[in-house]
Amino acid sequence: MSKVTIISACEHREDKDFEPMSRRLVHSIRTNGGKYKNTDIVMWHAQEASPSAETKAWLVDAGCTVVAGEPLNARSVEGDCEPIGNKIMAANTPVSTEYSLWIDTDMYVLDTVRFEALLDKTVDVAAVGTEYSYHRWARLDLPDEDRSWAKFYALAGVDPPSERFVGGIDGKPCNFYFNSALVFFKNGRGFAAAWRDIARAIRGSGDENCRHNFTQTALTIAAAKTADTWERLPSPYNAYWSMYWEKSFDQAILHYQGNEMNIRNKMGDDPRVKWDV
Repeated sequence: MSKVTIISACEHREDKDFEPMSRRLVHSIRTNGGKYKNTDIVMWHAQEASPSAETKAWLVDAGCTVVAGEPLNARSVEGDCEPIGNKIMAANTPVSTEYSLWIDTDMYVLDTVRFEALLDKTVDVAAVGTEYSYHRWARLDLPDEDRSWAKFYALAGVDPPSERFVGGIDGKPCNFYFNSALVFFKNGRGFAAAWRDIARAIRGSGDENCRHNFTQTALTIAAAKTADTWERLPSPYNAYWSMYWEKSFDQAILHYQGNEMNIRNKMGDDPRVKWDV
């Protein structure tokens, strides 16, 4: 039995087509994943956002399990907030492995050693920190009545972590939080369900800030609520092309965020990468 199941999305949507990205991500794992290159991969989609038969067949041939989740409108909550995100629903896919790894579809595994080191971990939750960015409304210098972050922690019955960081834009002190592009977690501890339920509670709270990166807010609170051990991964595990440019090519997992053609031109004939799969 595999130690970990990798979970991502293969949805076909008008606003963002995950199909080519899903094939690219799987190819990168199967090529650069080292001892984990053949690990279990689940590709999730909402019922009404099914990928094409061609993409489904490609993913199955690559050893993936394609899973149809509940409809998009089933994620809605009361109020005018947006539905729960696809990554949260996908992360709740039942699997038989000890661990799961959610990874955004627009990412590409480059560094085999670091990827293996990630999947070798035994902590309850591991994700990349966000010292280079922040929720503007999570700043510690806000008056108590404006501190939505503290309200959301109270809503979940969890004390905010003592760790702090300085925001990368204006240097203001902020509460620590995790980025949700890549989340490694131990199954059987209720983390994925807590992530979903806390996100719904935040979305339905009526707080005007519930729209702003609620997925990452709920992720951080769910880790605090369910994990005995957690680890903040360094930024190379979520190497944004828009921030790192060419330096990203030496990182563990490249997050290209739609900049495919820019990266193609910069990387040239790098043997680790194949964009058309």
